[in-house]
Amino acid sequence: MRIALLGYGTVGSSFHKLIDIKKNLLKEKYGVMPQLIAICDRSGCMINEEGISYEAAYKAKIKSGHICDKDNGMHPLDVIRELSLDLMVETTTANFKTGEPALSHIFESMKRRIHVITTNKAPLALHMPALLEEASLNGVEFLYSGTVGGGTPFISFGEKVLRGNTLKEIKGILNGTTNYVLGRIIDDRLQMNEALSEAQKLGIAEADPTLDLNGFDSAAKLVILMNHLLGNRITISDIKISGINESLPAYKSDQTVKLIASSSPEPKVSMEVIKRGSPLDVSSTYNVLEFSVEELGKIYVTGKGAGGQETAASIIRDVVELKEKLMQKSYQIY
Repeated sequence: MRIALLGYGTVGSSFHKLIDIKKNLLKEKYGVMPQLIAICDRSGCMINEEGISYEAAYKAKIKSGHICDKDNGMHPLDVIRELSLDLMVETTTANFKTGEPALSHIFESMKRRIHVITTNKAPLALHMPALLEEASLNGVEFLYSGTVGGGTPFISFGEKVLRGNTLKEIKGILNGTTNYVLGRIIDDRLQMNEALSEAQKLGIAEADPTLDLNGFDSAAKLVILMNHLLGNRITISDIKISGINESLPAYKSDQTVKLIASSSPEPKVSMEVIKRGSPLDVSSTYNVLEFSVEELGKIYVTGKGAGGQETAASIIRDVVELKEKLMQKSYQIY
């Protein structure tokens, strides 16, 4: 399986390390033989048709701070257009204004019948219906389980475990940063700026946590879940969004406040009062998703919010799923 990896930050490099560590397991258990032949970051692209080891990429990164210390004239779109690829893995930084450059990377790959795995929420939040249509039009697989929940398999649970049942709605906590901050404000009486500063020191919150605090990150994940699991064709402009602030809704001693993303009665993200000890009352950076199923009632899946290692593990999961999908279609991929 010839792979180009676009983006070599925490997630991309963690994925590279994992496929090196797990190469024997992937081959013996799943019949997957990943060969990473191109890696690109802002500096340019490292290319080796025989495969790039994690050690070689790590040494280059340590030496210069970039994957490529001299411009070889190759950039991500060149790699997609000129190399013979089976799979493009997109882990570049999310841009919620335009979706670029990831959006172009994904569309170009699909047009050239290259399968795509992405952990980048922005293109899906902004253009998911168009991306799904493009994948279908070109007969390629488009996998993105790492965009929601990281290592917690919200998407695959809803798609596979609940197969044959009717999923009516979803709701839950989809952002670990806001869950941590709200918990510190409510349970420990910290001011919001204190809780946020603490979260940043612990590496829970980004240096710029705007997209978390204003509810945009949760809304992007809700868009992906609703398109994938409920069959909606929506973008983030269809979500009513409000984030967290110091003006909390009134709550009683047996209640708490959480930032909840919900699909109905209208798609929205907002602070809600819930009962303490209820399934949605998860602590720290944990996420939880409630599946309302016609035949089974309410089912809950809980797990840690995404980190680099967890999200990298989701790419491995998607690589294995890609192999299974292609085998089902009687494709041959090595």
